[in-house]
Amino acid sequence: MRRAGRLYLLAGFVLAAVAVVLGIIALQRQREPVMPTQTAPPTTQVVVAARDVRAGSVLTSEDVTVVETDPASVAPGTARQPDQVVGLVVAGDLVAGQRILLANLVLPSVSNAVQPGKRAVAIPVDRINGLGGLLQPNDSIDLIYAGRLDLVRILPTEPLELADSAQGFSPPPESVELPEPDSGSSQSRRYPYPGEPGSRVVISDTGEGQPVTKIIVQNLRILQVIAGTSVVASPPGQARPELTSTEPTRSSTPTANEATLPPVDLLIVEADPEQAELISFLLDQNVRYQVILRARGDTQPVQTDGVTYDRLVERYGLPVPGTVVVNGGPR
Repeated sequence: MRRAGRLYLLAGFVLAAVAVVLGIIALQRQREPVMPTQTAPPTTQVVVAARDVRAGSVLTSEDVTVVETDPASVAPGTARQPDQVVGLVVAGDLVAGQRILLANLVLPSVSNAVQPGKRAVAIPVDRINGLGGLLQPNDSIDLIYAGRLDLVRILPTEPLELADSAQGFSPPPESVELPEPDSGSSQSRRYPYPGEPGSRVVISDTGEGQPVTKIIVQNLRILQVIAGTSVVASPPGQARPELTSTEPTRSSTPTANEATLPPVDLLIVEADPEQAELISFLLDQNVRYQVILRARGDTQPVQTDGVTYDRLVERYGLPVPGTVVVNGGPR
């Protein structure tokens, strides 16, 4: 019994000691200050310049980035998403990290799409030259000249002009025999043809001349396609509309799965200064020309000889009327 009493007494001391220790720990915790829970301040996204951008530049996805900032520091009209600014033109210079305001952006014009050293030129087209309305910005085209040329040879006489359209583009003889001017006799004299000293050729485009076609302007990039007062294709920097169907329209009222092709009146193309002069000359002379479309990415120049009736006969076997023998001799 005495031994059991001792065990109970020892257990009591141990429990009392544990209670004292727990009490001390509890008192210390109560004395320690309670630290408030810290929460992150709210932020918002803004669009800033990823690099320096010059005024008049069209913004691309590489020019902008998104950063987090304090909402209280964001000015009204600040861009929040890249798609709000990509494709627009900055009115003033931007430095890297500068926030982009929508009020400082404008829609791009044709001049923003023209490369340095190039010029924008307007070319009138019809339904055929406009490829039925299928031409789009960034397509590349060539122009084929189609006209009827007259050759007039001026010889060293009074001077004497000799119309030579009947010769066409056949190789001319070395000389031509003509009566002596004001000689009062039937004597004649041979005069040199072009290529020899004392003669020259005047070329003019008339309805009575010999037909000829030739590619004369190459690799013109289309900037915009205009129909009347409307821009058929989207301007540079914006997504262009796509046709919902490649099938031709079968009725006057298109359905949801069909698309109508608008008539094309004008092509705005990019040309170098020499090409711009040539296009202006063709338009001023009211000559006929044909627009031909290049494959996307094809910029290689081509060399062609052009086409005349003589070349149709010589190269392609175009049949010509046979000669007619007339009985009798000179009278």
